Amino acid sequence: MVKYLSDQNKVVMMAESGTYATTSGGGIWIGLVQDSAIDESTNVNAIRYQGSTDRNVDVFTDGVLGYTGTITYYPQDFRMLGYTVGSIYDNAAVHTITENNGDDRVQTMNQPLTSFTIEDSKTSTTTGSNFIRTIKGAMIDSYSLTFTQGAPVSCEVGYVAQDIVFSSGASTSVTVNGSRPYLWSDAQFHLPSGTVIPNITEISLSVNNNLETGQYINGSRVAYEFLPQNRDYELSLTLYLDNANAKTLYDQYFLGGSEFNCMLKAMGTPGSAFITMSGCKITDMEVPSPVEGVNEQTITIQPKVLSASITDTATKYNAW
Repeated sequence: MVKYLSDQNKVVMMAESGTYATTSGGGIWIGLVQDSAIDESTNVNAIRYQGSTDRNVDVFTDGVLGYTGTITYYPQDFRMLGYTVGSIYDNAAVHTITENNGDDRVQTMNQPLTSFTIEDSKTSTTTGSNFIRTIKGAMIDSYSLTFTQGAPVSCEVGYVAQDIVFSSGASTSVTVNGSRPYLWSDAQFHLPSGTVIPNITEISLSVNNNLETGQYINGSRVAYEFLPQNRDYELSLTLYLDNANAKTLYDQYFLGGSEFNCMLKAMGTPGSAFITMSGCKITDMEVPSPVEGVNEQTITIQPKVLSASITDTATKYNAW
């Protein structure tokens, strides 16, 4: 017997265009993937009934098939942010990301968000015994981007999918992106726009699409579609308390309730990212008083609107 070793694991994305859950083109590099977890549920129903004359389960029936997954990686581009927010305009190496709403459609797809395929493969030394799961019709439900001092930028994508196909053949090839990932030292945060906040130790941006599963009575156990509900943004900042901005953040923006625009900027070897958030309001702030160490200030911000301009080595984020 041969064990599957993790150094041969690979997670590849493939575009979908035209028909939902139908793959188009070759493998696409996601980033420096650290972990991939797939949650598969067959929702088996255990039925008991009167007259069976025992205390046991009597019948099993098949329920809906549900597939969700999470990919954690160090990003070298922001393609997944575009898939989360909705609209991407590619102009050579410049990618403009704006929001799609319920009345918008991704080009070639009759849906407001881009769907894609994920191939999660574990390669064996024995011919024809690879362990490959192809997750089709995936759509991003949640996205988080975290900048922590001293570390690479980390991204976590949570997706839902229509179906999974198993195979033991060859895994999809992909070209490795050799550029370094974005680092904390590439980033600056502006609040309001144009004013750099220099004393931040961690930034976390999350987007949630609150996808609703269309699991209809249509002769199939798999989801027919995923419908994006209200979109939620949350931006979290942790700062060392500094007299240059502590009063303004607390008095003007938190207690005073002033709305503002802000920008997360990253200038790295892979390219550049300008993520702009407007109509922002501080909804929560914590300023604890510990017995030792530097005092910290933790801020929760809720933006109304998000857009981004990205420049990198990818000629296009879209499938067409």
